[in-house]
Amino acid sequence: MLSLTARLLISLSFILACFLGATGYVLNKTFKESSMNAAQYHLLDSAMALIATAEVETDGRVYIPDYIPMPRLNQLNSGLYAQIINSSGKIIWRSDSAQELTLPPVDHIKNTKDAFNIITLSSGEEMFNYRYGVTWELSNDLDVYTINFLESLDTYKNEINHFQQQLWVSLGGFSLLLIAIQGTLMRWSLRPLRTAAKEIEKIESGQQSALKNNYPKELQSLTQNINGLIKSNKQHLSRYRHAVSDLAHSLKTPLALLRSASESDDPTHPLEKVVPEQVNQMRKIVDYQLQRASTSGQTPLSKPIVINSIVTKINDSLTKVYAEKSISSKLIIKPDLLFFGDESDLFELLGNTMDNAYKWANSEIQLTIAHKAKNSNHLLITIEDDGPGIEANLVEKVLERGIRSDERSGSGIGLAMVNDIVQAYNGSISLQESHLGGCKFTITLTQNQ
Repeated sequence: MLSLTARLLISLSFILACFLGATGYVLNKTFKESSMNAAQYHLLDSAMALIATAEVETDGRVYIPDYIPMPRLNQLNSGLYAQIINSSGKIIWRSDSAQELTLPPVDHIKNTKDAFNIITLSSGEEMFNYRYGVTWELSNDLDVYTINFLESLDTYKNEINHFQQQLWVSLGGFSLLLIAIQGTLMRWSLRPLRTAAKEIEKIESGQQSALKNNYPKELQSLTQNINGLIKSNKQHLSRYRHAVSDLAHSLKTPLALLRSASESDDPTHPLEKVVPEQVNQMRKIVDYQLQRASTSGQTPLSKPIVINSIVTKINDSLTKVYAEKSISSKLIIKPDLLFFGDESDLFELLGNTMDNAYKWANSEIQLTIAHKAKNSNHLLITIEDDGPGIEANLVEKVLERGIRSDERSGSGIGLAMVNDIVQAYNGSISLQESHLGGCKFTITLTQNQ
């Protein structure tokens, strides 16, 4: 596939060729028309000069002095010829230059009228043919004469050929110069793309961790998204590594208890009791670490999620699960509000917090989701219930993994996952007392739109 530089150069060269070709055509046509008009005016001036020197006798004869202020008319086969024809079509005068030339018949022209065209002689030579009608008085009578001039096209053709040669040489040289300038400008204009490509190669080879150069504003969105993807991938990898490390560390205690129980003869710690307890604990630990590792966090170029549809699905499910409590849910959210992130993360975050509110509520919960401020990239989520609330000494611990008790300490691993998701989105979470009387979760998420 052709490079961007080659594509642009070919496209611009084609446009330039069309433009210069059209320009050359117009200039050439204009020059031809101008030369034709100049030839006509030249022959008109010649006719006027001939009329000024001519004298007509009363018998109809035209007298032309030997000296005519047009030397070419006195020179044989000079390329400029003249003759005067009376109204009967008879040639009454012919210039010395046309004495050996056979001229075609001439159509008669009315007084003060003229005609200009190109004719071809019997020899094949092309000539300008100019005719002008003039009236002379003969013995108290008026007679109309036709002044006929012919001029060879050789001079005209030579001028046209010379102009065309100069025109196309000039346009050709100008085209090459413009193409060279275009190539230089395109190379300069596309330099940021080549720089970005080189930086990406360095990132792939591990020489640098992100795109660092200051790019034009047209490329800033692209480079920022690339850096965002790189950062997101690093965060995912870091979460997987930490999850594996934490998983290995967390499994040590239950495995040690299982081993101790298997080697102990103490009847107060029978193996059949210890094994189910520790297996269940290990299952919870594995579920938590897997869920934690799968948290996507901020991902550039991700498709925005309509929050209202997610909330509706979760609320409908929880209403069925806790149907016996007949809880009234108030959802305050704009229908077109969007979440820029992973859909499973949003499900996990809202599912756990809303489930926690349903679990502890007496009869009412309230969910509010909106932007923190107008045109803000921070999403503010508040979830409230009218339950017993949280004791002050447990507020700091409620989001820690594994903290779970009957004294309203949260939902253990579920709320710990909420905390991990909030951190993955560079957000914050806090717990306060709700105006409904129970607990109020306040969550802020950063949204890269």
